Amino acid sequence: MLRVRPAIALFVVMCSILLVFGIRDLAASVRFGRVMQLARHLETGTPVSRGTVAGLAEVADEVVSGGHCRADIVRAGLTVKLAALDQRNSYHDYDAWAGALAAAENYLRHAIGCRPTDGNLWLRFAMVRRAVAEQPTEIAFLMQQSVYYAPAEQGVLVGRFAVWNDAAATTLEAARSAVETDLATVLRHGELPLIRRILQKPGERLQPLVDAAVSSLSTERRAALAGAKIGS
Repeated sequence: MLRVRPAIALFVVMCSILLVFGIRDLAASVRFGRVMQLARHLETGTPVSRGTVAGLAEVADEVVSGGHCRADIVRAGLTVKLAALDQRNSYHDYDAWAGALAAAENYLRHAIGCRPTDGNLWLRFAMVRRAVAEQPTEIAFLMQQSVYYAPAEQGVLVGRFAVWNDAAATTLEAARSAVETDLATVLRHGELPLIRRILQKPGERLQPLVDAAVSSLSTERRAALAGAKIGS
């Protein structure tokens, strides 16, 4: 009997711990259920009101204040926070825009703390920081992190090229290694529809890097890209 009792006690303790975590998980699901539902609507293009987005963006702030790191909740909250930011216009209401920008940045810092190996979070953080002020060294670091953790995820690649196509020359130079890595990935391995989507009309400052990357490809690959009107 003496050998059984410690095992029973351990079992009871483990069950209690699992019960506590289960209750917390259920409570979080209930608390952020509307945020997750709204995120699904936003991701699928279902119409939602500005007021709904603004109201649930405030609820999403509790993901940060409550220290929640559950992946689906963090992801949903970010979708809502970025939608709230997109609704703001710096020309018509600068203070509201700046507040939404600061809230999105604070949320992203928390999200990266929860999921530091998520390349999409690093990309979104770079986009938000660039909206504040384009500091080439900072943006280069954030984008390099995104490349490192999500080198070939199509959605993240498309997002990075949205940055590369509009980046200042100083930013492209500071992030040259990351830019060249992305160009090599897309031009060597990407399907032509994807390449046309992101590189058929590259930014003026990005064009020389695109041309240099194309010139390093095989003859067959260059011919295929020429047919898609990629490269000069």
